[in-house]
Amino acid sequence: MTAKKTDRDRAVPAKAVPAKFAPAQQVSAVNFPALRQFLRGYLHEDWKQEYDTPAEAAQQFCEDADTQERRSVASEWIAFCQQTKNLSLPAISGLLSSQLGSAWNPKSPDDLEAISTVFRQFAHKT
Repeated sequence: MTAKKTDRDRAVPAKAVPAKFAPAQQVSAVNFPALRQFLRGYLHEDWKQEYDTPAEAAQQFCEDADTQERRSVASEWIAFCQQTKNLSLPAISGLLSSQLGSAWNPKSPDDLEAISTVFRQFAHKT
């Protein structure tokens, strides 16, 4: 006698995942190594003791980093923002923390934009 297959036994096709959730699943240390290094190095658990704002931490990184490091982090930040643009702020904070090692939790979309502004300003500086 063979067991009857139930719906739980069948693989769920990849397209069954709602499109609005797919990009966030791609956010990982593997896919964003430069961004993870920036976040862990500048927006770590003690960042508030070193910087007044996350944008100030990003600016300090840009001053410390070489051209290639700036470009890599700026590019990954832009990709991260693009992939998470339809997520809630708590969901974005969760990804920053759990996937990329940041201790920073953005309080508003303006916080994210402030970092984007810094990276746009410094991305091409040699």
